[in-house]
Amino acid sequence: MITPEITEGIAGLSAGFATTVITHPLDFFKLRLQLDTTSTSQWQAVHLIYKKLIKTSTNVNGGFSTSSFIAHLYRGIGPNLVGSTSAWAMYFYFYRRYKNSILALTRGSSDHHLKSYHYLCSAFLAGWTTSIITNPIWVIKTRMISTEKSQPGAYRSILHGIKEIYKREGLLGYYRGLTPAMLNVAQGAVQVSIYDLLKRSLVDPDASSEKLTTLQYVYASSLSKMVSTCLFYPLQVIRSRLQVVSGSNKLQSASKLCLAMYQTEGLLAYYKGLVPNLIRVVPATCTTFLIYEKVKHLLV
Repeated sequence: MITPEITEGIAGLSAGFATTVITHPLDFFKLRLQLDTTSTSQWQAVHLIYKKLIKTSTNVNGGFSTSSFIAHLYRGIGPNLVGSTSAWAMYFYFYRRYKNSILALTRGSSDHHLKSYHYLCSAFLAGWTTSIITNPIWVIKTRMISTEKSQPGAYRSILHGIKEIYKREGLLGYYRGLTPAMLNVAQGAVQVSIYDLLKRSLVDPDASSEKLTTLQYVYASSLSKMVSTCLFYPLQVIRSRLQVVSGSNKLQSASKLCLAMYQTEGLLAYYKGLVPNLIRVVPATCTTFLIYEKVKHLLV
């Protein structure tokens, strides 16, 4: 018999895999924008990134290679797939476990007996657990996307990245950016809590099943994601910049980086890549939660 925790984990894994394959190119642009420190506007940065993609996809004879363009656009898909699928699987698995623990402590029989702060607490604990386990994967993914494959020192694969980080930075290298990542758990916690509360408000009290329509799942997931992303987006930018080791950013603390960003780029620096990120995360979140809910109901 499949336990509720395993069911949640399988549903999360399926959702994470499908969403990552579909949205990786937007993730590529988002990350490159977060790391941009020279452009005067986001649209200028997008144009420069696109021009660089075209240049690197043009062969010595001046011909454009579509396969090379796609390969560059999907650089880092390996660690992104490993990270996203495992992260979503672990997140929903631990989220269910922590909710069950709270129900056991409060002697509740179903999620209807949980309060809003119970959802929030469970989401925080699940997020922190998942972040600690998966941070090394995100470090490798960030560094792969931020560099061209032909660049000196660029990681050729996940395994190469693991070896290089250990050789040059030791075990602590795998946990660069963990502090803002742990703080960024607040975004996921707020999002999932709002999502669960919205689902509860949409359920017909007289219905025998808690299953909602596709449109209701889309509404709950998109609204919860937009609110949480706008609140906590600066932490994503800081995390990405901390994970890339180069120049003055090497071994820089989060507080010093925040101050330097404000002094050199202004307040808008904390929101670089927000628009393409919202374009990416809202449909991605809808896809993720829709697949998650459908797979979960199939397994129950």
